[in-house]
Amino acid sequence: MEISDQVGLHGAEQITIEIPQNFRSFVDGALVRVRAQYPSLRFVASAAGIEVSCTSSGDLDDVRKSVLHAVYREKIYVETLPLRQALIEAVTAK
Repeated sequence: MEISDQVGLHGAEQITIEIPQNFRSFVDGALVRVRAQYPSLRFVASAAGIEVSCTSSGDLDDVRKSVLHAVYREKIYVETLPLRQALIEAVTAK
């Protein structure tokens, strides 16, 4: 996973956090989490990963860490949902 920088419109810095192909299906769910965590930033899913627009580069390492963590958490959530549903069904079935 890599990160690239560029300056976008109105002097805002834009970075792209590259997401591996096998994690791309989890990006939309992860974006909900990071948008809530960083409401002043703009997150957009792209072909390469996630583009982030911000006005300063002060906390880009924290943003990158949070984005990658959210994508991984979404992957775990999606992959374990059937197991959790089956467990709840087995416990509550009579």
